[in-house]
Order: sequence, then structure tokens, then C-alpha cells
Amino acid sequence: MQYFQRRYCVARFLLGCVLVISPVLAVHAATSVDAASDSPIDAGVTAVDNGDYAEAFTIFSRLAEAGNAEAQYNLAMLYRTGKGVEKDMGASFKWFQQAAEQGIPDAQYYLAHMYDSGESVTKDLPKAFEWYKKAAKQGQGLAQINLGVMYADGISIPQNIEQAYLWFHVAAAQGYRAGFENRLVIETALKEQGEEGVAVLEALKKRARDYFVQYVRPFAPKPNSSRAQREPPPGH
Repeated sequence: MQYFQRRYCVARFLLGCVLVISPVLAVHAATSVDAASDSPIDAGVTAVDNGDYAEAFTIFSRLAEAGNAEAQYNLAMLYRTGKGVEKDMGASFKWFQQAAEQGIPDAQYYLAHMYDSGESVTKDLPKAFEWYKKAAKQGQGLAQINLGVMYADGISIPQNIEQAYLWFHVAAAQGYRAGFENRLVIETALKEQGEEGVAVLEALKKRARDYFVQYVRPFAPKPNSSRAQREPPPGH
């Protein structure tokens, strides 16, 4: 079977990959050292929206140093894109790592990507797998696709087509074309195996419903969340 290769998201600008505001993001914003203000991140987000990246860098730097996970992710994106500060992939990796360790799924995805591609860090596929999986379990669609490919092709782990199918399914359910197309590859191959393959596929579809409930539904954007309406970066 031929699968799509792992996809690497490079956001066109700050916050480009924050498609889903999970409870983790809300908690870290609310429990930061600046919790006395209504939303300590909002001033930085507003600066980004206004194209004032230097001001955003100042705000996110202060919050990131104080341990705010969402600010750490945003600061990493500024360093990655060279907005408001000189581009520095090493610094980007540092802040993605700190945000990832605090549970930010988009940061976990980027950290996995950097380990996967050897971008500004020694290539480490087992670590890439580990961080893709953490992000995928929090509903990060690109991580779900890349995790599925690693399972499908047996990259750093034993090949597991069933796990690949399940992760492609949840990515497809979120509207990711690569997830849909890779899932279709597996479905077609199983159907070509006759009754036995069809039986396996039917069992997988039942499990896929449980994966949707566990790894998609809890992380769906809230209808009234302005950040949830941000457009995805190109390539999604």
C-alpha cells in the first residue's frame, strides 16, 4: 500500500496552527502568574492581529518566562517565523519543548516535527513518535496523520495497519484530506482481501467510532470561541 508522507505544518504567521483551543490552553492561561488580569494572552494576540509583532514578542516573552504555556507556544512561533524577532530555530525548539511539556498539543506537534525532520535538533524518530502521539490524543489533526503514517509504514515502531487506520480516521473526521485519502487506501486494500478483509474493516469502523468520541469530540472548537475560528495554515 502507498501512503501519503508525513505532513509538516509551517504556519504562515503566529497562531496559525491554533485551530482548537483545548481545555489545556484555557487552564494554563487562567492559572498563569498574571491570572489577576482577565486574559493575559489577549494583549499579545491583539498585537499579532494588528501586525505589531515586536509588541507581541515583548508580551509573550514576559509571560513565557513566567511559565505561561500558551505564551511559550506563541513565542516559539515568533522565533520560528522570524516575526518581531530574528528567526532562531534553536530558541523556537526550546519554547516548543517547554509548552509541549505543559500539554499544549500544537507545541507537541511542532516538537515532534522537529525531531522527525532533524530540524535544529538531532533527528530522533522514537521521540517524534512519542510527541506525535501525545498531540494526537489531544485532537491535533496533523499529529494524527503523521502518527498514522508512522504506524502504517512501521517507522520506529512495528507496523500496525489497524492503528494507522484509526488515526487516519480521526484526522479525516476533522476534515484533513490526507487522513481521508490514507484511510481510503487501507479500506481499498482490505476490501481486495475478500471476506476476511471486509470483516476486519467492519471491526475497525466500530473501533473508529470510539476513537472519534475519545480523540475528536472533546477537543472540538467551542462555537463562541473567537480563536477557534482562525484559519488553518496552508497545506491542511
